[in-house]
Amino acid sequence: MRRNTKIIQINGIRGMFLALFTVICLAAGFIAFPGFVAAKVWNYFAGFGFVPVINLFQGIMLWAIIAISTFIITDKKKQSFIAFKSPKELSEEELKQVMNAIKMQTKLHAQRPMIIRANDLEKLNLKEITKPVDFAQNKDENPSQDEKKEKENV
Repeated sequence: MRRNTKIIQINGIRGMFLALFTVICLAAGFIAFPGFVAAKVWNYFAGFGFVPVINLFQGIMLWAIIAISTFIITDKKKQSFIAFKSPKELSEEELKQVMNAIKMQTKLHAQRPMIIRANDLEKLNLKEITKPVDFAQNKDENPSQDEKKEKENV
């Protein structure tokens, strides 16, 4: 028995119907619909009198020819449309670029206008609001004139 074998368990008649429905939908989406489109495109050019008209079955065969030919061409180049790769580690230069970008972002965020909170406004008098004030500065480090008077009066 193989090590990485996947087992699908279908329970009951509902499971059978679900599996059948899934297979039919996949066939309709990946086989019948592209075959229908291929037949319509082929028949459009057949209207000009260059080629004969085809039906849905022949459109599905045309789609299969296109899909298999595309697979063979891309397989020879060792390329595929979908690739799963693990990310490689960053080089020193790329890491420095990322760090510089982060530093620039933090500088831009620091230059944004400051948001004044409600409790900051409550701490200030009307006179202080009209004057340019640094809200980030601690009030205790630079007490206002009124606070000095209050301390002296106490």
